Amino acid sequence: MIDSSHKPLVCSGCKAAVFCSMNCHKANWKAGMYGSPGHKLLCAKNKVHMEKVSQVQALLKQFPWGRIEKDGTFAEPLVRALHNVLGSEGFGYWSIPGGSNPHLKHASDPSRPAGALRVEDTKGFEHGYMMLSNKVLTDETGWKLEKRFIPRSSFELGTEPELASKVDIVDWDSWHKWRNIPKESPAALLLHYPLTVYQLLVNVLHVTGPKRNSPESRQALHVHYIGAEVELNMLPLFSELALLLPYTDIKMTLFGVAVYSLVKKAKKNSIAMKAKHNEPVYTYTSPASCGASTLSIFLYGDHENWDPQHPFLQYMYNKPDAVVGLNAGLVNYPAWSSVILYCHLYNEPFAVTEYAEQSAEQQRDSFPLIINHAIPRARSNFHGLELHNLTRPREYPIAFNPFQCPGQRGIGQIRLPSVPNGFTIRVVGDDQQEMVHPVSADVPAPTSALSELLQKSKQLSLN
Repeated sequence: MIDSSHKPLVCSGCKAAVFCSMNCHKANWKAGMYGSPGHKLLCAKNKVHMEKVSQVQALLKQFPWGRIEKDGTFAEPLVRALHNVLGSEGFGYWSIPGGSNPHLKHASDPSRPAGALRVEDTKGFEHGYMMLSNKVLTDETGWKLEKRFIPRSSFELGTEPELASKVDIVDWDSWHKWRNIPKESPAALLLHYPLTVYQLLVNVLHVTGPKRNSPESRQALHVHYIGAEVELNMLPLFSELALLLPYTDIKMTLFGVAVYSLVKKAKKNSIAMKAKHNEPVYTYTSPASCGASTLSIFLYGDHENWDPQHPFLQYMYNKPDAVVGLNAGLVNYPAWSSVILYCHLYNEPFAVTEYAEQSAEQQRDSFPLIINHAIPRARSNFHGLELHNLTRPREYPIAFNPFQCPGQRGIGQIRLPSVPNGFTIRVVGDDQQEMVHPVSADVPAPTSALSELLQKSKQLSLN
């Protein structure tokens, strides 16, 4: 309970942890709230992570609307409200359920700490609700911004962006110059989703690139996108991938609880009904001057999760060139265990993002434990190359994402840098880029907190 009679104190060691009083600090030193580790174990690591504060703030401050509050956070809802795009249904690409839950609540989710403050989502809100009708949004009706602020997907002759292979698009500044969009535009608050996918495919997994293909040698690229939720409200924004990757034919299949729910509710003549007929719910072709790339987005509605045992994934036609997940929470959601194991077994390129560097490190440190738990059963079910892929040394590099959503999220007691799509993790990548990260039968027994997750993964994968 917060003591309002005392000024909050910030830990002098890490500058990240905030306490209501010295007594609170002392009590938290050995044991944290809701069963979390005490600050004694986290202070030194927090100090290292706080070094990224300047990068997060610099990324935000390049935008005229990028105000940093006294507590270091960014009030994104205020910027949305300023542009009249704050709300749920009826706000085009900006539609959100509201509330304080970063993801949809699901029966398999970990239980929330008792006493934790939460604001519930808008009742009845369905991600992708616009696809339950046959209404197609235009650049204007989807973005709902001033014309000069809109990163258009349809162009008048002569207004197309330069061929992406002729420029270096490496961060928000270079993207804005390439697209000729003023930084007064709040577009980055949504476009961090497709541009983060671009970052994962090009600079983390290296499965494609803007200079890789040509008119004589096009690339067919199949991406499995796991855990899509709010992205279902802005599918046309992923046309940016076709502009960024010339001479590329992109097929992107979306999976997840929200996708399954949307397809299940699809009715005749609705856009979502196309998913039941294995047709794309969105297609786009970039201008010829931009490489005439194509994008086709499919929704997988047969199961809530990406299930490697499902016949859909057994067909070579459906085998992805890359698997991605944004703001994934790999250890927080048990269904990810089967994805992690499958991608290791078959060396499937797989990368995700996390909000915070600290949580990214926690995911990384859990991989050897998850793999070690699966090794006994894997030895009886797999042989040769698959078993070698599962057990061989790997590195799981973590990096600052230059296309993260601008601005620190609203946070609580620990003020570490935490932003949507903040940090990338390469889980499985190209052999030539893999480095040493030992996995063996001698891995120490997992902590009790992780043991429960690993027990659940036993039923979720490699059966």
